[in-house]
Amino acid sequence: MFGLGPLEILAIGVIAVMLYGKRLPEVGKTVGKSLTELRRQWATISRDLDVAGQLDERGPGSTGRAIQPPSRYDEDESAVSGPVFDAPPPPTA
Repeated sequence: MFGLGPLEILAIGVIAVMLYGKRLPEVGKTVGKSLTELRRQWATISRDLDVAGQLDERGPGSTGRAIQPPSRYDEDESAVSGPVFDAPPPPTA
């Protein structure tokens, strides 16, 4: 874990207990939520930069059509189908 040995991890734990004492679980929870939000924001920024990079690759003479972000699945999009709705029957007189 980050190249830290057991003695260094123990020292960090002792210092954390001395600094925060009874509030240590609350501090840990707050740090965990902060890291989760940071990861979520980083993923959003990374995805936005990927899409912007794809737009830059198209060049200045390209059409204004937006590029969709990459799909989560590597399947052929033509094989994916949604529900098919039939037209309602014509009204009878």
